[in-house]
Amino acid sequence: MDSKVAGYCAVAAILGIIAAATGFAAEATKVKASEVYIVLDTCIYPSSPALALGIVSAVFTIITRIYISVTFGGGGCCRTDPNATPISKLLSVLSWVASVIAVCLLLTAAGLNNRQGGQVNSYGYIICYVVKPGIFATGAILALLSAVFGIAAFITLTPQPQITTNPAVAYPMGANVDPEKNPVPFPPQQYPPQQY
Repeated sequence: MDSKVAGYCAVAAILGIIAAATGFAAEATKVKASEVYIVLDTCIYPSSPALALGIVSAVFTIITRIYISVTFGGGGCCRTDPNATPISKLLSVLSWVASVIAVCLLLTAAGLNNRQGGQVNSYGYIICYVVKPGIFATGAILALLSAVFGIAAFITLTPQPQITTNPAVAYPMGANVDPEKNPVPFPPQQYPPQQY
């Protein structure tokens, strides 16, 4: 792998790691059910950086997806690239799916983490919503897997072979060359001779 390709892969990996790290930080700082209290039929949530961290993680996941698509050649699954193998196409699809699910999980969890108010159920109790454990972490893992799958899809592309259709043939030339003594090898004819 040349240094240019290694640099592209390193940038994609760093973007994926940033997305995962902010997603895990959002998981660690999210609002827990024990921190929510009720005042006059309203759920009061403490301030938490999980909203901002979840949004930053989703944005870095989108940036990683765009970077991989632009740098590594777009959607490798849907085009007819002669270098694409079935494995690289599968990895490209997995990268896209992981990106979409990660962004949905991260943004949904961030929105639920900052929810104010509450609902009264059919028994008259107030229900306060909090993000279930592991939602931010799942989004973070999928954001990282998206980058890993995208890099792997690019690496598994087979290099295009160098095919020469007309190999070079050396023909003797000069004043001291006798064609009777040194016959020149000619390639075989490709078409049958014409008959009249």
